[in-house]
Amino acid sequence: MKKTKYQQIINHITRQIELGELKKGDKISSVRKLAQSYQCNKDTVQKALLELRYQKYIYAVPKSGYYVLEQAKTDNSDLELPLTDDRHQAYEDFRLCVNETLIGRENYLFNYYSQQEGLPELRQSVKKLLLDSAIYPALEDIVLTSGTQQALYILSQIDFPNHKKTILIEQPTYHRMNDLLRSQNLPYKTITRNPQGINLQELEQIFKSGDIKFFYTIPRFHYPLGHTYSRIEKEEILRLAKLYHVFIIEDDYLADLDSKQELSFHYLDDTDSVIYIRAFSTSLFSALRITALLLPSSIKENFIAYKNILDYDSNLIMQKALSLYIDNQMFQKNKLALLRLKEHEKEKAQLLLKKAELDFQYQLTADGVLFDIQKSKSIGSLKHSKLPLDFFESAYINTCPYQYTKIKYDDLESNIEKLKNYLKKA
Repeated sequence: MKKTKYQQIINHITRQIELGELKKGDKISSVRKLAQSYQCNKDTVQKALLELRYQKYIYAVPKSGYYVLEQAKTDNSDLELPLTDDRHQAYEDFRLCVNETLIGRENYLFNYYSQQEGLPELRQSVKKLLLDSAIYPALEDIVLTSGTQQALYILSQIDFPNHKKTILIEQPTYHRMNDLLRSQNLPYKTITRNPQGINLQELEQIFKSGDIKFFYTIPRFHYPLGHTYSRIEKEEILRLAKLYHVFIIEDDYLADLDSKQELSFHYLDDTDSVIYIRAFSTSLFSALRITALLLPSSIKENFIAYKNILDYDSNLIMQKALSLYIDNQMFQKNKLALLRLKEHEKEKAQLLLKKAELDFQYQLTADGVLFDIQKSKSIGSLKHSKLPLDFFESAYINTCPYQYTKIKYDDLESNIEKLKNYLKKA
């Protein structure tokens, strides 16, 4: 079988290093020269060089190029990065993609781009990425926005085919959704969600009221309680949504942390009534304001028309850089590294909690330990303890009931004894 240009570049440079033809510190030919030599585009060369960098054959020097690593390793056992370096590695890889985006692509800097759906390259990359989560969108269904907040704002403003006005949200929920409803004075209803889920009979009664435009929900690793709907629960929610003509907005912001790959509402939907939202800021960097939506055809036209009023386009440089990041398998590597890190954090936390012998009920979530303090006699002492506890007041649109509190994994070890003492008092 004939090898691809990508494989040819990797194999040739690897062999040169192993035979000593390229020695430590030697500079690798430029991306442009390699593209000319192999008669391929620069993206293919960049992808090969990034793979060699990940395998620790070469390293990058900003504004200079790539060089042979001083201690190149060929043993796969040495390729694993230390857990503490995973996030830094993700940053370095994404920076390389941004740099590559600026080479020979002046059109991203000096021209406007009229396709409001987003850059075709990134939409294609996102489509392939979603396949790993058992989500099979048509390319024309994918729309990119400048973050989840923009997406939610547009969805809250446009008319839906069911001609309803009231928005249903869980409590607690994503604080920016609460802010959006309050600031726009939009009609809303709430349904309580706890670490065990929601009351489906209550949900039906709310749907039955007849004016629910959409139900905004975080299906897995719910913020801030950590609950994930079962398949049976999802199917029942979809059944009720179909019966009462309610759309579902599925904010799947932590899908990349789901090692079990639970099926989404979007996958189970057979009525084209689920709007799927997938942000990239959680898996990569909070400053990366790019979100992908899968929109039903009945909503897309109105959505695009409204988005056109808000901006010319989402950041094209970041869109292209993210496309390179996904296509070069860097997103997948970072995802696996993040999963390893989260599992390590949970294991460490479990050991600390077991050793501390806490009497309070708790559960491990994606980002920390959630404590049930509903039976606490003195929540005030916890609030004024100066412990790094999050009571997520902003996650409630009205008064916070102070039923739960959370401590991040990073803060647990240094505060475990003090936390234990305050929980006893509470």
